[in-house]
Amino acid sequence: MVPAARFTELLADIEPSPTTVSRASGGHNGVRNHLRAQARFKDRYVTSFLSGSYARDTSIRPHSSENGQERPDVDIIVVTNHETSDQPEAVLKELCQALEDGGQGYAVERINKRSVRVETWQAEMDVVPVIKTWNGYMIPDRENDTWKFTNPPVHTQWSLERNTAFDGRFKPLVKLFKWWRRVNWSGRRPKGFVLEVLVGRHAPVDETHYGEAFAQTLANIHAAYGALAIAGGKPFIADPAVPSNDIISKVSLAQWTDFVEKVRVYADIARRAQNASDMEEATWQWRRVFGDRFRRTANVAKASTLASVAAAPAQPGYTFPNAMAAPKTPRGFA
Repeated sequence: MVPAARFTELLADIEPSPTTVSRASGGHNGVRNHLRAQARFKDRYVTSFLSGSYARDTSIRPHSSENGQERPDVDIIVVTNHETSDQPEAVLKELCQALEDGGQGYAVERINKRSVRVETWQAEMDVVPVIKTWNGYMIPDRENDTWKFTNPPVHTQWSLERNTAFDGRFKPLVKLFKWWRRVNWSGRRPKGFVLEVLVGRHAPVDETHYGEAFAQTLANIHAAYGALAIAGGKPFIADPAVPSNDIISKVSLAQWTDFVEKVRVYADIARRAQNASDMEEATWQWRRVFGDRFRRTANVAKASTLASVAAAPAQPGYTFPNAMAAPKTPRGFA
């Protein structure tokens, strides 16, 4: 079994850097201060807070841009004094105009279905206008011309409670799961919050070795959804904040079955890694799961050629075999 330290090393490596965190802070504080003081919007503005993985501390280091910069993705919730009788399209356009401020404010990237996208050198931000209600928030949906109920603070509280139940290991497991998903990319959905909920529902609460916990998590997810996926079905997974909402409603059946199949394949690889008595073999298998940022043991460095090939992330459309090919000796040479 690979020592637990290898997983904590990987977790430290995939954590957003202090520079990234500092830029995120500068980015979202700038936008919030701008809206708070903007001449035509300040009377709309009630308060604001952060949502999403950045707020829940479950984000991983962002992708690097072409110039090598890492820009974090931040969700900003802006509480307004709008009413649900206001047209969602108009609400989002008003927010867009306030951000742009006649060319003196922010360059808006686009107006999304329920938010306004702003990208700066510091961060990529989705700014979401909401209305506070007695039990949550209403969010405008311009495609359906309606207001939807949501409750982002409950997501944050739910994540905190799961982390407490896992004795602090929930958020690290979520980050490992997100990193595995990035290395073994299969499509845009399911997104980060779905992955977070899956870890919360299916990871072993008491397992302290991250490798074993990760292997069990994949196996448990496949056990829960594999048979239904094979039958061409998709489950209903309740939103922790609004149980009547299905958090995978936007995930197509094809996306979901592809995801579950990838879980099956990597559950097998992770189990092989955990059961391997040889450190070199175990490390090689884990590098297939997490890529080349998973540190090698000293003797594995001799097999660097094959290790690099084995750690290469799978490309979209790649078909995974049902059985693993046995490694040859020395590894990497025919």
